[in-house]
Amino acid sequence: MFLKYITFFSGINYLIFATVLLIKKSPVKKANRVLSFLFLLLAAYSVELSFYYAALLNKNYSHLIHYVPFDLIILLALGPSLYRFVKVLLNQHIKLSTSKILIQFLPFIPAIVFIIYFLLQDTQTRLNLLIVNFEQGIWHTNLLNLLVYFQMTFYLFLCYNVIQKQLKKSSRITIDKVQMNVSWLKVYIVLNLSFMLLSAPLSFYLANEKANLIIAQLAMIIQFVYLFVKSTWQTGFFTGDGIVLLKSKEISLKIDNQVAADYYNNLTVLMELRKPYLKEDCNIQTVSEQTGISVHHISNILNNHINKSFPDFINEYRINEAKKMLCKDQNNKITLEAVGFECGFGSKSSFNKAFKKLTNLTPSEFRQQNKCI
Repeated sequence: MFLKYITFFSGINYLIFATVLLIKKSPVKKANRVLSFLFLLLAAYSVELSFYYAALLNKNYSHLIHYVPFDLIILLALGPSLYRFVKVLLNQHIKLSTSKILIQFLPFIPAIVFIIYFLLQDTQTRLNLLIVNFEQGIWHTNLLNLLVYFQMTFYLFLCYNVIQKQLKKSSRITIDKVQMNVSWLKVYIVLNLSFMLLSAPLSFYLANEKANLIIAQLAMIIQFVYLFVKSTWQTGFFTGDGIVLLKSKEISLKIDNQVAADYYNNLTVLMELRKPYLKEDCNIQTVSEQTGISVHHISNILNNHINKSFPDFINEYRINEAKKMLCKDQNNKITLEAVGFECGFGSKSSFNKAFKKLTNLTPSEFRQQNKCI
């Protein structure tokens, strides 16, 4: 009976956590909404387990007639939700293609198939499945639990990789004039991974739903309470060392010189190797997505460390590319308009204007004077 109440009150706590995250003011409101959704999933999972426990422990099997094992779907949704929370908190764009959505949906298919199979059974067969699974375990749920372990571990490794990349750049992020330390995220993910790797052998050795549910509940209580406390502490709900309010004039000055140098090096490597500036739609947002550097930091570095705007930074690469093309085209076979388009300019006038600004010559004058580099 103790276990039943633990699951019920855990569900209430998760619901409170979700409510707090939704109503509190925070510079990371979008991340809080994702985390709130994750806690709502946990609340639904805990309430369903509480009902499941109460019926089986009290042998009130008639209460299970309408029971459906949606807890499998909820568990499979935790991994993607956690990964999205990490990406949003770190201010990183998530680009979902159709293929990525299908790949993320694949683990749900076996769970959906099992639920359909379960619902197609007669009432007595469903009750027998639930009773046997709770005490001894059945192969269907053992395989599905294995799938949940693999899927969650996969997303935890994805989260770890994203966090590691961010920490190599800086342990602090700046969002809406607030600077936050995000190094705690790595601790949280390592804690999660350690528990997954340690609990998996125990769960499959015991091989019954009762043991799996106990282990899952203990893991969630420890890990997600920690996640709630640390995330709220770091985003201003409590007063913590991890959050620093920046004055307007200080925002652009709070990037460490070494971090700024690393960021700029990443930018130049991207420009030289992948040449995104050759595309007309190249903008600061796409460059941010390709480098993993926030839009704010890119703008900050260019404006305050090399005294250039983003358009000037991009156009400099485009003009250098245009110079090379004009020098190679000794016989004037390529029109100036075509050179501009090849180098990422959307029109002849924008090409001429940018070229004149950087070289004090028009493309035509440069070609005539054969100013090759």
